[in-house]
Amino acid sequence: MSGLLGCAVVAAGAGWAGGSAPVSGHATPPAGCPARAGQPGWHVAGEYGLYVAFADGGLEVRWLTEQEGPGLVRAIVDGQVVDERRTEPGYAHAVRLRVRAPEIALEYGVESPEGVGGDAALHRTRIWAEPPSPEVDLAAHDSVFVFGDVHGEFDRVVSLLGQAGLIDAELRWTGGDAVVAFLGDLFDRGNDVTRLLWFVYGLEREAMAAGGRVVALLGNHEAMVLTGDLRYVAPKEQTIGELHGMPYEALFDPETSILGSWIAAKPALVRLDDLLFAHGGVSPAYVDSSLEEYQDTLRTFIAEPLFTRWRDEAFLREYVRETRLDTARLYRRYDFFFGPESVLWYRDLVLTDTLGRHLDAVLERFGARIHVVGHTPVPTIRESYGGKLIAADLLDAAAEMLRLTRRRDGGWNRTVFTVDGDTVTLGSAGDPGP
Repeated sequence: MSGLLGCAVVAAGAGWAGGSAPVSGHATPPAGCPARAGQPGWHVAGEYGLYVAFADGGLEVRWLTEQEGPGLVRAIVDGQVVDERRTEPGYAHAVRLRVRAPEIALEYGVESPEGVGGDAALHRTRIWAEPPSPEVDLAAHDSVFVFGDVHGEFDRVVSLLGQAGLIDAELRWTGGDAVVAFLGDLFDRGNDVTRLLWFVYGLEREAMAAGGRVVALLGNHEAMVLTGDLRYVAPKEQTIGELHGMPYEALFDPETSILGSWIAAKPALVRLDDLLFAHGGVSPAYVDSSLEEYQDTLRTFIAEPLFTRWRDEAFLREYVRETRLDTARLYRRYDFFFGPESVLWYRDLVLTDTLGRHLDAVLERFGARIHVVGHTPVPTIRESYGGKLIAADLLDAAAEMLRLTRRRDGGWNRTVFTVDGDTVTLGSAGDPGP
């Protein structure tokens, strides 16, 4: 046994920290365990590899370090340290903290020798006991920024937000009352999904406190990971789960994980004034729903035990037997998340230019004038159907960000920021008007 596999096996077999005195977490990995999970540029420290979950009235915290050493984690509530634990030297660390509060600040990392780095070497992440209530009908904001599918491209997202003046050098919100919308698919493909999720998780609260909003929608890749379909997970992201000794999807379990419960609470269809956001788009199968009806169905289906167990055939048979769920209701649930007309998967509006009547029906039904979607990749952010549809998913993930600014006549100016630092004005198709 050697290299990364050895690290993962040791992490999986290690015991939990417990008790009130300083304690040990994961055992020390074998000699030669890589500081960066085996590949140059694979960052795992801090929020790149952090896992936090509710456990036994407290918190379960697992973190990774890029150098072998004794771990340290503190829980801070209202400015006071309420629990502090240490682990034995290693790369993978785990403890259980006896703390529950509406808001907790975690400081964690490698315990530095006295005078070498000190607390400055620790990472800091804020945790909230409850995710914000999903909002599906937001009031008007005059400046709206939109990302399509960003797929773990943390560095690009940060670059574009900084270019637009929405965050500062410390990655804190500086966007005032602006809105940033992520149209789903934060997961998969990219190397830094975990870091991106923690970043959006914290930025959401900062924006809200300043009168702005960060809106994160469910995409099909969120549904895939939460239900155990890991075919698109990047090797580096898979490694995080291996080093923590747990399946990757367990890092985002909606019942226990902080990030998992936050993701599972997200809406999939949101109206912001006259803008209608969705990951794939509203198909004929859902055009007769209202925002509230769709959200109620989403919340109900995600809360069912079936949601995270679709790939477990034995569970599925037993669940159907116990609940007497007939075939029609079973397939309704499957199609809601995975069918081609699901709001998470629908592509036809972007792939064709012949669905004008359907798009008009969608906009009328949901009280919007523009439908903004991701999911179906395009070379660059583009509009169609006379400006009534904007496609924001990109072949090159997170290479661009859309900005919509309200005009005096009620329409929207449309600008695209690129990671190269350029800006491009959309408008060749015109604006649908007030």
